[in-house]
This record gives sequence, structure tokens and C-alpha cells, in this order.
Amino acid sequence: MNFICPTLGEDHEKDFLVMGKLDDFKIIVFSDMDNYNEGFEYLEIADYKPCEVSIELFRELAKNDDEFSGLILNIHNENKIISKEEILKL
Repeated sequence: MNFICPTLGEDHEKDFLVMGKLDDFKIIVFSDMDNYNEGFEYLEIADYKPCEVSIELFRELAKNDDEFSGLILNIHNENKIISKEEILKL
């Protein structure tokens, strides 16, 4: 399973678009490029580039990063929260 994520930066120095606090944040993700484009307009963000990211990366974050609390899927329409626990089951 892969997601499309808005990112800033290059290669391994990419930063994700997040919501929340430093000690409790969620990463904004989209299910496909159509939803990414709609969400990009909805969020009115600039300079971010789409990046396809595997669920494996988010599983590693869920296991190893106490501050990471989950994903926000398709914020512009579904606005579905996927918790750390759910990520580990995917």
C-alpha cells in the first residue's frame, strides 16, 4: 500500500506536511494523485511536491517514533484519521 505525500526537500532530506504538535503529530497523505491535486488546492499550499511513500515507512515511524500519532488521509474530503495502531495492522 502506498500513499502520495506532500513533501519539501530532496532525497532523504524530505519533510512531510504534518498537523498537530511536536510531541503528537499526524502526517497528511492522499490515496492517489487526483486526491493529492484536490487536497493541494484545498490546503492552498505552495512549494510542496508529491512523493509516493510506502506504508512500510509509516509502520517504522509507528514503531519507533513516540511523537508520531498517525496519518490524515484525504484531508479535503474523507479527513480520515489512521492511528498508529491501525497502521501497524495494515
